[in-house]
Amino acid sequence: MERSMKKQKIRSRKRAERDALTPDGRILCSHMICEALLQMPLIRETQAVCCYAPIGSEVDIMELAERLWAEGKRLAFPRVFPSAEADMEFYEVKERRELVEGAFHVPEPPADGRLPVDWKGAPVLVPGVAFSVSGARCGYGKGYYDRYFATHPEQVRVGVAYECQLSEELSDCCEATDAQMDYVQTEGCCYRSVDGMSYEALVEKISTSRRFGRAPGIVCSAAVMELLGHPERELSFVHIAGTNGKGSVAAFLREICEKAGLRAGMFTSPHLQEFTERIQIGHRQIPREKVLEFGRIVVAANHRLMASRGINLTMFDYCLAIALLYYREQGVDLVILETGMGGRLDSTNIIPPPIVSVITGIGLEHTEYLGDTIAAIAAEKAGILKHGTQAVLMDQDTQAMDVFTQRCREADIVYRISGSVDTSGSYKNVHYEIGMPGVYQRKNAAAAIEAAHLLAKAGYGQITQEAITEGIRDARWQGRMEVVSDHPWVLLDGAHNVHGVTALAQSLREAGNGTKYTFFMGVMADKDYETMVDLILPLAKRIYALEPDSDRALSAEKLCGLIRQKGGNADVCADARQLSELVYAQPQDEKCVIFGSLYLIGEIRQRLKNI
Repeated sequence: MERSMKKQKIRSRKRAERDALTPDGRILCSHMICEALLQMPLIRETQAVCCYAPIGSEVDIMELAERLWAEGKRLAFPRVFPSAEADMEFYEVKERRELVEGAFHVPEPPADGRLPVDWKGAPVLVPGVAFSVSGARCGYGKGYYDRYFATHPEQVRVGVAYECQLSEELSDCCEATDAQMDYVQTEGCCYRSVDGMSYEALVEKISTSRRFGRAPGIVCSAAVMELLGHPERELSFVHIAGTNGKGSVAAFLREICEKAGLRAGMFTSPHLQEFTERIQIGHRQIPREKVLEFGRIVVAANHRLMASRGINLTMFDYCLAIALLYYREQGVDLVILETGMGGRLDSTNIIPPPIVSVITGIGLEHTEYLGDTIAAIAAEKAGILKHGTQAVLMDQDTQAMDVFTQRCREADIVYRISGSVDTSGSYKNVHYEIGMPGVYQRKNAAAAIEAAHLLAKAGYGQITQEAITEGIRDARWQGRMEVVSDHPWVLLDGAHNVHGVTALAQSLREAGNGTKYTFFMGVMADKDYETMVDLILPLAKRIYALEPDSDRALSAEKLCGLIRQKGGNADVCADARQLSELVYAQPQDEKCVIFGSLYLIGEIRQRLKNI
């Protein structure tokens, strides 16, 4: 109530200040605002704009509308339906005289059967009574624009106001339902809301972006790279694709580069605990101030893409763009770049031919996007293999290998097939100590060794055999077969698909000599969780089912029911807090394994580390 009363006072005061402007003053300021909007990249580059017809002392943007019509752009204006559920929509208008008086005496499109526009990404020019430079808006109290933006989240929002309408008090009394502006244009300045965001707010904005875009990732990232001046063209890469093992191979190569004295950027996903884990140089994560600096640039570029092409970056696209800007600025010697999903259409595939391309083990994943056979998925992963690169192909299923070797022949790519470090630590007559546990790390280490030798031959002479040996020994990768407690023994592993759980089960069998484990399991509903349960049950005393914090998560109750149905001993674990209590209530000689979604592993890792 106090917040609402404060907002009402601001509304009354700012409306009075706006009304107090002289007619000549309003005309001059409106003209200046229209000129500024015409120069705005958002407006210059778009072919469609959602406008408003002014009433009273509002900024008059009809001069702008006439000029946009003259340039051949399409314009739409709002019509409100006071008694309807969908109470405001925009309709195309081709000239000013089409507007008729509507609700609240506002000129609006006529009710003549025309359909509302669906111009995704188009800038919306928004009137109001008061604004803050950080994007807060106060309208007339009816909430039409707030509800419109709640159902049309992909529009770029441009508040239009006189300088006298600005009020920084407004930011403190807005509700969660109040639509925030991306820009506020006055006669004096164009204010960007992203410039006032904290690190936490910016990361929240990036993290809540859509997971998959309407356009393929490679299209989105190519478009944003063009706006950013193509940082990728000034960098050298090792490009890594595959179902499992990408992160471990990247970690091995990062450590090898460290031992060789090279400054190597490493781009991986997802993060376990902190957003900055995704973008590193050596072992140093990107500073928060650099995330802010480059994140603001990328958000502004995304607005331009939304307005001009209807492209809206995903979280992964944002992260990649920030990383490449940072690596270019820092002048790294090499970028170790992990793909997101797939390869051919992946956002990372906009890079020039990398020095080395690595393809790790292939399994069935994201079948709705990549195909439902090993050969189809392998074809997507093989899309990173470009003429001019050298390739390391992890030895695996014949269906996948046939696809990879055929692609290398077609693109005239020299390739090596990596095998596995044997149980004694030998690989091609060299002895290695592998610092990361898990039997599957023997194959990941071999792929990294082969990639390192190719880098050395390609001009990175600092990568000696000694650097390779020490790098394989000292590399670590958080959340992958990571022991975080000895009494009781607690192992964390981000095995989140059948391929990963198969490797986890094999490692536990090899290390355990018949040991039975207490498992804590949380997975996504779009994974083959039934097969995962089948793989784990023979090793389990008991399985606690958790539900990761994701809209894709499999419910703990459903997972628990499936385990019991298959004859397992299962219970539901409510959350990470209860999990930590259960873990430390175990006997000191108990062995606990927590696996599944990497987001879950990150949350639990932080809690257990704190304890």
